[in-house]
Amino acid sequence: MKILKRLGVVALLLVFFAYGAYLGRHELTRMQEQLPSFTAAAGETQQVRIEMQDGVKLFTSVMLPEGEGPFPSVLLRNPYARFTPIMRDTLCGRFIRYGYACVLQDVRGQGESEGEWSPMVNEVRDGRDTISWLVEQPFQDGNIAMVGPSYLASVQYAVAASGLPSEVKTLVPAVYTTDLSTILYSNGMFRHETFTAWASMMRGSNSEVDDAGGDYQKAIRHLPHNKVDTAVFGSPMPWYQDMIDIERAKSTLFNNPDARLMNQVPENIDVPILMVSGWYDVFFGGQMADWERLATRSSSRFVLGPWTHAGASGEAFEIENAQGGLFQWKEMLPWLDHHLKGQPLTNPPGLYTFTMGENEWHLYEEWPGPTVSKNFSLNNLPDSPSCDGGKLAFEKDSSEPVSYLYDPLDPVPTMGGAGMLAFILPGFEGAAPANVLQEGLCNRADVLSFVTSPLDASLLIAGEISVNLEIASSAPDTAFTAKLIEVFPDGRAINIRDNITSLAYRDGGLDRLAYSPGDAINVTIDMWPIEWRVSSGSRIRLDISSSDFPKFHAHRNRAGPWAEQEGVDVATQTLMGGTLKLPVSAR
Repeated sequence: MKILKRLGVVALLLVFFAYGAYLGRHELTRMQEQLPSFTAAAGETQQVRIEMQDGVKLFTSVMLPEGEGPFPSVLLRNPYARFTPIMRDTLCGRFIRYGYACVLQDVRGQGESEGEWSPMVNEVRDGRDTISWLVEQPFQDGNIAMVGPSYLASVQYAVAASGLPSEVKTLVPAVYTTDLSTILYSNGMFRHETFTAWASMMRGSNSEVDDAGGDYQKAIRHLPHNKVDTAVFGSPMPWYQDMIDIERAKSTLFNNPDARLMNQVPENIDVPILMVSGWYDVFFGGQMADWERLATRSSSRFVLGPWTHAGASGEAFEIENAQGGLFQWKEMLPWLDHHLKGQPLTNPPGLYTFTMGENEWHLYEEWPGPTVSKNFSLNNLPDSPSCDGGKLAFEKDSSEPVSYLYDPLDPVPTMGGAGMLAFILPGFEGAAPANVLQEGLCNRADVLSFVTSPLDASLLIAGEISVNLEIASSAPDTAFTAKLIEVFPDGRAINIRDNITSLAYRDGGLDRLAYSPGDAINVTIDMWPIEWRVSSGSRIRLDISSSDFPKFHAHRNRAGPWAEQEGVDVATQTLMGGTLKLPVSAR
């Protein structure tokens, strides 16, 4: 009996401590993240259904701080029903303890909201109706912000597309761009790792799928791909069919009235914004273009870290000062305190970026600043099938062409880089993102490698990297890839930047170009900007191939819409020369 009593006391104590930890969880996480002390206690929560102009009602939680209002307010519009409890407790729970009213809404067709789920179809209208409701509420004090990453950022731009009311003082969009035409495809190559994975997760309203990850793995290999919604995902998905057909995407996703309005937001916005992105996020290229177009750039701030879409850094480096996380509370709290509460601004405008290789943060008014172009010729072509065979040199040699076979059924596997999502999702077995050791790739027969001599001094790459290739193919359409790598003195090879192009969309546009098999042509592969210091003693390597799967679909070596093709062909790819252009900063 004594033992049972003691066990009962222990159990009671455990329950007590667990309950205490639960009650104090906000304080514990605040202390762990070294954030300022809370300024308020949690108050009441209201749940309302806001009626849109078409009669559809959207479920909305309003969480208030304790005490007399009105309060400065933040609005989050959320499509991820499974994450709503976390957002309500963790995000809104923290905002209210800093004295902000937090409004969390399920977007149309998700969570407890009415209507049909179709990504980005109704967000401009629903956002406008929601913000019009919010500015009329007595709990808000006329100082409103919208915050959130990814889709929660897209809906911020959707609200801004109709013009922001004076009560909205700032936006905090993370890891998203206003121009999807630069993101879904890269030079005609579809981003499987992101958008097929997202489709598997978001295939319908409140999708709860037993094996969404397994379905994703089946989907990226299914031929023809335009049957994947019914054959693998289990139901028609018109919005995904729009994604996987460039011609449909041009009209339904890129050029519809709402998309055009959103694309014009950077030039037309009239409030400062705090942007957050990572060098390895799928939306980074478009987001950097948004920053460069931003009308309020002189009063805005762009935090650009060594991160993926999830706010984490890659596995190849241990970065102690990465300061990860998508919400960036140390940045967001002082920004909101300034714009919604009138407190002094402590994080000034500009591009606050992390320099890879230096592993240091720098603030720029203009980035990248003055650079010079260093041009390397691809030499020793016949020896390039071996890891150290091809050479990068300032002078061009007279090498004979080199050829390799590209088999779509045996593609080069994705190892790191930007533009990936599946790695976030449990059970999806996504490829490792960001910086990854490039072990074994240059030993493949379908990868050509070119390297410099060891550098006498460090070299700071700052800006957009470009590769021009003179190529020919036996196929009527195919793909070529380029990956820039630093090879350290100890032999570690770590990716810097990469990209891909098809021949049909080799100019970066959305209109198909002709190609005749065997013709020698030039293709340019531009890579997203980066700031990376290559160490003294390291070598720079450039790998050329024809696939990067599943980041991009494996090109079938056939002409025409990729998702309609049922079979594949093996292509003979020929490289006759090329140039690597690096933007180098004197800093």
